[in-house]
Amino acid sequence: MDNQTMEVLIGSYGEENSACIQWLQIHAESGEVQWLGEQDGIANPSFLAKHPTQKRVYAVSEVPEGEVVCYELHDETHCLKERQRLPTHGGPCYVEVSACGGYLFVSNYSNAGVVVYALDEKGDLQEEIEYLDFTSTNNGASHIHTVRQIPGSSRILMTDIGKSKIYIYEWDEEKGRLLPFQNLMIPEKTGPRHVAFHPEKSIVYVINEYQSTVLVYQYTDQSAFLQCIQEIETVSEQKNYGAEIQYVDGKIITSNRGADSLTFFHVAEDGLLEKETSILTGGKWPRHFCTNQLLNNQLFICHQNSNNITIFKQINNTYLIKNNTILVQSPVCIIKI
Repeated sequence: MDNQTMEVLIGSYGEENSACIQWLQIHAESGEVQWLGEQDGIANPSFLAKHPTQKRVYAVSEVPEGEVVCYELHDETHCLKERQRLPTHGGPCYVEVSACGGYLFVSNYSNAGVVVYALDEKGDLQEEIEYLDFTSTNNGASHIHTVRQIPGSSRILMTDIGKSKIYIYEWDEEKGRLLPFQNLMIPEKTGPRHVAFHPEKSIVYVINEYQSTVLVYQYTDQSAFLQCIQEIETVSEQKNYGAEIQYVDGKIITSNRGADSLTFFHVAEDGLLEKETSILTGGKWPRHFCTNQLLNNQLFICHQNSNNITIFKQINNTYLIKNNTILVQSPVCIIKI
């Protein structure tokens, strides 16, 4: 792979006997797609994460009695070799590898909870070492959507889309425990979903599913205690549901299901957001996306309901859709490998 191509994995909704994970190579200039491999044996792999240093990828199986599956990446044969799979206690929807590469965090949307697994030096799944069950304390109303480690700290941020809360826990590696640190109440029926961290400042951006807004929180490096400093609208459409949020080259980008668009915000020097524009994505129900900044700052956007991935490239600070479209059944996650 050279700087003219990038390889991606795509996770899709589908049955266990169908190929729900696709391995593709995309040419940066032409957008030409080469299908390299595919993987079946997992139902609804709705979110994927790559190990930061090892040839391992983790996929959640978003079914009622969910699982997380560890795969070994084989670059030469473009195969995903299953290594292990473990139960998650519920329907998982997010997975993240710890900064040290030694642990895996999984969030459950149904039967709300967070599970922590140990990883060995190769990145293989070992055993479950911690489980937080949110179902009893919140009478089944909780839906944990995201679990992310706050950069440069041992603290873990969780969004509860059902209760409209954000939780901060301290990860005690020595004891293998998640210890409560802070609960943030936000307006009812806001639905915090995904988050993005500023790469240089102690700021986190939260996209809301039930209101078309982004919440901006500031925290100190020492305490990681969050304080809301801004709320800003993504789109004005009434029937819209926020999905993904990412920091890309000085901008915050959100995907908007219903409006079927991306919204771009300029990130000011102090980390606050200034809305620039929204663009239609060329599909229905845009969810996850990824970028290729090697050439033309390309964007690849998954559309769950129109079964396609569209390609945009940046020209003179404007993103324009290319004629290329990648046909994939119910794509919901795309990551670079």
